[in-house]
This record gives sequence, C-alpha cells and structure tokens, in this order.
Amino acid sequence: MKTLFIILISFLLVFPSCKKHHTPTSNQPDNPYGLPNATQTGANTLGFLLNGQAWTPQGFNGTANLSINVDFGFNKGIFGVAAYKINTGEHIGFGMRDSLNFISIPSSIPLNGRSLFQFGFASNYCFIDYYDTTVYRRGSLTITKLDKSNQIISGTFNANLYKAGCDTIKITNGRFDMKY
Repeated sequence: MKTLFIILISFLLVFPSCKKHHTPTSNQPDNPYGLPNATQTGANTLGFLLNGQAWTPQGFNGTANLSINVDFGFNKGIFGVAAYKINTGEHIGFGMRDSLNFISIPSSIPLNGRSLFQFGFASNYCFIDYYDTTVYRRGSLTITKLDKSNQIISGTFNANLYKAGCDTIKITNGRFDMKY
C-alpha cells in the first residue's frame, strides 16, 4: 500500500490537473492573515500559515501550482492535493489514503504515523516524506464538504512536522476548496 500511495502522490506532482489557483482579492474576517476565504464552492483555493507566515501556491514551473486527484474506486476512496510556491522552492502534499467513501461529513481525521490523513513537505533544505517513520507528525484534516454531484471537496487542516536535521514545520489555519 505504501508504494501505491507514493505512486499516487508522484502522479499528483508530475501530472497535476489543469485547474489553476485563483488568487483571492478580499480579506474577509475568516482570513485575517491574507489567506483565501474558507469557502465550499469549488473555488480552487488553498492557503495556510507556515510557521506563522501566509502560504498560498504561487508561480509556474510548467505544471499547475495547485492540483487535486480524487479516486473513489481505489482503496475505498482516496484524494490528494499537491501545491508549490516557486519563489521559496516549497512543495506540500496531503490527502486521505483510504476510506473516503465511508466518512460522514463533516469528518475530522487525525494526523499521526498510522492515520488515513497523510502530509508531506519539501523545500530546498528539507524533505519530509509521507512514510518516513522518523518524522514526528501531529495534526488533523477536517473535510467540511464532499459533493460528488458537483465534484467539490473542501476542508481545513493543520500539521506539526519534525524531522532531525530540519526546522519544525508548523502549519495552522489551513483551508482548501477544490473542484476535482
């Protein structure tokens, strides 16, 4: 199963969807740090605070800087989101590796070494793999909307990741709203 999930995330990074990230223009009360609004309309947005600094996908390296893959037929339903910020060289990937078909919305999934919620981070200085057992990981993913008819998945997330030799990665106020 580990190999299949690695293949899925690799697929997301190499062959992302053609949907582009739309930069938010408003600063509503739910995003005091300049993050995208926490919507559930399929706005194709993602944002979070990375160690207290606003992070949204930016730049173009030949592939979309924000993509999603959803497969309800694999492992009882999976999804994965991939994003990058070209000026910092940072990439993130997160998703659910099993049982998407069987959750009740809203649903909160914990992040730890053995959970269905997986989170990876890469920068020019550090690579935190989904399955690296030496990584400390805590957090949660809450899926707030899963609309199969309109192909929308939305939610919130947070994560604390630590790997020897890397700075601690603290992700807070995460939100995503994607069409798949």
